[in-house]
Amino acid sequence: MFPHPSSRKAQLIVESAVLQRFNRYADDVVDWARAHPLVTGLVFFGSSADRSRVDEWSDHDFAVVVATGDQETLRGDVGWLPRSAEIVTSARQHHDGFIAFYRDGSVVEFAVVDTTELGAFLAHPWSIAYDEGGVADVMNRIAATPRAAIVPGLDVSVFLALLLIGVGRARRGETLSASGAVRGLALDHVLIALHSPSFPETHLRDSLDPRRRFELIHPELGRRLGAALAKDVEGCARELLAIAEHHLAVNADAIGAVKGRLGWS
Repeated sequence: MFPHPSSRKAQLIVESAVLQRFNRYADDVVDWARAHPLVTGLVFFGSSADRSRVDEWSDHDFAVVVATGDQETLRGDVGWLPRSAEIVTSARQHHDGFIAFYRDGSVVEFAVVDTTELGAFLAHPWSIAYDEGGVADVMNRIAATPRAAIVPGLDVSVFLALLLIGVGRARRGETLSASGAVRGLALDHVLIALHSPSFPETHLRDSLDPRRRFELIHPELGRRLGAALAKDVEGCARELLAIAEHHLAVNADAIGAVKGRLGWS
């Protein structure tokens, strides 16, 4: 069944308004960066860099580049952000990035760094909005630096071990820790393996977070994984193992050892 033409038109109007609002905020950040005497560069990441991905849930993600020694001047106060009077709360995160959200629920994540700190970033995708010199060189080096190769077999081995650990903790009564091992760490490892070269490359794939847009790339498998996460910890673990068995080249002896130890014959 296709949507009624008028419904589709209304949806397009909403999407256009969302993108316009998103772009307006980004433009305000660029204008501020260009005018501020301490700022020497501005780099956008994620949806802020690839506007084709913007929807109503997209946040703004960027790095402000300053000279070494000037970082704390802008880190200490978020009053320079656009619409700062509407910010409800903000926080400094462990990696020296910041996160804030506004009264309307929109979120912004940002960092204030010098070029050396910028060089430690992992970035995909990214776009340079302002550069007085040096920023492009840093970002191009980041793009050209090979990332550590993903070894699917290794990740599957870790995944199987995490199932044993997680289910064991669940049976012991440590539900919260068990959930983190199975629904968190084990899921991440199997997703990395599922993202191996045997699956087609796509621009939707996030090289930094295997969970991002997985359902868009593999809709049926994504639905099955989502259903697995809705089960109790042990049920989730069993379903994740079944998915790994079906889609990945998993050592049969290792599978047998997991099933034997957990009584999943």
